[in-house]
Amino acid sequence: MPSLAERLATRTLELVNIPSESRNEAEIAAYVVSLMPASFAPEYAGEDAFVFARPRREGHELVVLAGHYDTVPAQENLPGRIENGTVLGLGASDMKGGLAVLLELARELETSGVVPELDLALLVFGKEELPAEHNPLPDLFDNSRLVHEAGLAILLEPTDGMIQAGCLGNLNALLHFHGVSGHSARPWTAENAIEKALEGLPPIAAIEPRPVEIGGLTFTEVVSLTRIEGGIASNVIPDRVTANVNFRYAPDRSPSSAEAYLRSLLPPGASYEPAGDSPPARVVTDSPLVQRLRATGDLALESKQAWTNVADFTSRGIDAVNFGPGATRYAHRRDEQVEIAALERVFTSLWAFLTGSV
Repeated sequence: MPSLAERLATRTLELVNIPSESRNEAEIAAYVVSLMPASFAPEYAGEDAFVFARPRREGHELVVLAGHYDTVPAQENLPGRIENGTVLGLGASDMKGGLAVLLELARELETSGVVPELDLALLVFGKEELPAEHNPLPDLFDNSRLVHEAGLAILLEPTDGMIQAGCLGNLNALLHFHGVSGHSARPWTAENAIEKALEGLPPIAAIEPRPVEIGGLTFTEVVSLTRIEGGIASNVIPDRVTANVNFRYAPDRSPSSAEAYLRSLLPPGASYEPAGDSPPARVVTDSPLVQRLRATGDLALESKQAWTNVADFTSRGIDAVNFGPGATRYAHRRDEQVEIAALERVFTSLWAFLTGSV
């Protein structure tokens, strides 16, 4: 029989090699659903999210293990491969490795006959790598009774094997710089929107990160210029330039205060257009279930310096943390990879957490 490490590596590679770019997820979704053991009954089936659960037992707290099956576009990193103790390929770290751990935990519970101390539900979903308007979880929360019974949700996002609590908000806005178009041979007849952008954007680019301590964890708030567009031809002075500003704001801000701050940065003469907001997550560090998880391996606890779907849970009063095998430094990279040893460590911690074999 293959070892645990071999099973996890094989499953991760298998998932990596199934096409699953966001919006092209039908094959991976069907395959993941087909792997669910018989003891996990379907509780919710949406277009892009599925919940499976064992029967509830009186007096046993419910834990939801959750993971997304979609990926960013490929960067010549398919098919994947196993090499030097790692699984390499698109999505290996974010988050096919975490998904493999979720699936193998469920299958091990099915075949081993071990009775866990905690009730367990599994949530798998897609479209995570797309903007917030594509998020399938709001519909899930509106139509699934079970998820609202959870004492803790654990998202197996890349965390380097640490528990990462909370998450940053993710606010985007478009700044429009306006000018007057004209022929580039006679620029004095025009007003160059590029020049206005060059004057207005440097103060935004120079904003220093703001460290914020919440629940004993430090979140770093940052403002970044992430896109800029302007000009229609090489011989036309442009009358419009648009820059995208991305504000990763700390959980001590509300969405309205975050937008007010971003609007306060608007350069003179520019206009502001909202372009999407995903609010931050409540920071959960001291709940009994989080402490139980930490005890499985003296796991480190830190902040999540990104946005994740833990925010979907905490905004509805459900405790949630991030805990997965993926390496944050390899997420979305051409050389994306996950260590097989990390897969095994996270599996072992979650097994101990669920069964009480700490």
